[in-house]
Amino acid sequence: MSRKNVAKRLGIGLIGYGPYGQHLARMVSNNTRAYLPIIWTRSEGTAEKIRADGFAATNDVDELIAHGEAEAVIVASPNACHKEHVLKVCAAGKALWAEKPLVLNLADYDEIVAAVAASGVVNHCNFGMRYGGAARKLIALADAGDLGRAMHLISRITRGTGLFALGSPHKAVAHPELSGGWIMHHMCHQVDFALRLTGERVVRVYAQTVRSADDCPSEESIAAVLTTESGAICELADGVAPQVDGHLSYLATKALAYVDAAGGLNVRGACDENNYGHGGWSTTYTPEAYGDDSMAAFIAAVTGQPHNRTYPLSIVPISQGRHVLEVLLAIQESARTSAAVTLGG
Repeated sequence: MSRKNVAKRLGIGLIGYGPYGQHLARMVSNNTRAYLPIIWTRSEGTAEKIRADGFAATNDVDELIAHGEAEAVIVASPNACHKEHVLKVCAAGKALWAEKPLVLNLADYDEIVAAVAASGVVNHCNFGMRYGGAARKLIALADAGDLGRAMHLISRITRGTGLFALGSPHKAVAHPELSGGWIMHHMCHQVDFALRLTGERVVRVYAQTVRSADDCPSEESIAAVLTTESGAICELADGVAPQVDGHLSYLATKALAYVDAAGGLNVRGACDENNYGHGGWSTTYTPEAYGDDSMAAFIAAVTGQPHNRTYPLSIVPISQGRHVLEVLLAIQESARTSAAVTLGG
């Protein structure tokens, strides 16, 4: 292969080197189309770890954003720092990957949406639940109209990171002043997926939360019932636990779909000649997917080069996350007041 046919690697600056920031660093490093010229952290101790891991480090976020080789920037700093860092990236006119939750209130979200629009930068909010193979296929079937109108989504995700009462709280649970709490930090994935799958806005929210100990700083398990504008029900549960747990099923007017223990997407629908409304056809999909699909989509969007997957991938514009935040805030309010919250149009 001649050098002129080899795509130039994309330099990506990384803001933040916590556990997930380190995961992102591995994703970039393992992609032949990108590299990490520099990483930012608040802590000099973490900066030493960054250097030990083979990367250049800085405690000056402006230095990172201005770095000549950082054509794009990932904002993976603590959630409470996102606004400052995202606005700086927009002002520099560089492609932006923003971790979720973007910010913790709607005023800040609107300020960022305006800054992104004014800058015209490629922008992506990493709602990773859209990228799993079964989830991606389910969205595609819903978009094509194969499943019919949304009726009832049941989705549960439990992160196996441990509980506060067991002495092993997740960082977002232990420090809600930075994360916004578990509703903001992780349930955002569930809410985004429900909105994307149904293609509808939420008009009513009822939620409850529980903690493993009275002195736990954040909710650790959440159950929420969302009602969409067409009347569809979305039952979402999220939290932390001693082990991973999950369930996903979706009922629509033409079919029922669910994810089995092996990760396959099973779809059951009725045939036209079936007069009883049950039975009919069944299909099991085992769609291909990779853990860095979101990264592949982002690199392709920034460089204009194909992502070389055999299935469609696209980034998630930051503007799509605003209603997600509205719903998350309503979940917090409902859990606090023990009352349902109605959302406007």
